[in-house]
Amino acid sequence: MNKGKNNKFLLGTGLLLATSSSLCCIAPVLSIIGGISGAGAAFGWIAPLRPYLLGLMVVTLGFSFYKAYTPPKKNDCGCGDKKSLFQSKKVLWSIAIIAVLLSTFPYYAGYFSANRKQTVQPINNTHLQQVVFHVSGMSCKDCEGHITAAAVSLPGVTQANASYEQQLAWLEFDSTRISAKQLSANIQKETGYIITP
Repeated sequence: MNKGKNNKFLLGTGLLLATSSSLCCIAPVLSIIGGISGAGAAFGWIAPLRPYLLGLMVVTLGFSFYKAYTPPKKNDCGCGDKKSLFQSKKVLWSIAIIAVLLSTFPYYAGYFSANRKQTVQPINNTHLQQVVFHVSGMSCKDCEGHITAAAVSLPGVTQANASYEQQLAWLEFDSTRISAKQLSANIQKETGYIITP
């Protein structure tokens, strides 16, 4: 494999690893933008692999930087090898910046989704109830916004809040319009997270 193809492979691998490491947070944002319900937690299984994927990305891009910044060996004819686009340092730095942005997506993904705590117009009703659900599958703080957005879109829900750290969701709802069982089923269908009382 020549140097250009080798470098292209390394840079592509670095980008793929960066994207994969944040896919658990990128996919739900894309599903909200695209209006695809249930796709929110489809890639939640990747979250435990995130440290390994990030480590491989650093090694891959580190090796690319090593190859780019080590002086080339002199060949016998004295003529320089023509460098391909993927051997340029500008492309390497551009891909490294994109990889860093992709791999840190879970830390700023909340800016692209709904608020973590949402309240609807209060209903003056004696049928208001509160329920706490355990939510399995949340892999970062951004997942909280997916839960609350799905909850407040349901009829009768007046308040929704979620916690990634505690893996819980707190809901206030009008029991004459929706039951706790319907709430959990609808939120699970909409987000893909496993909701249990």
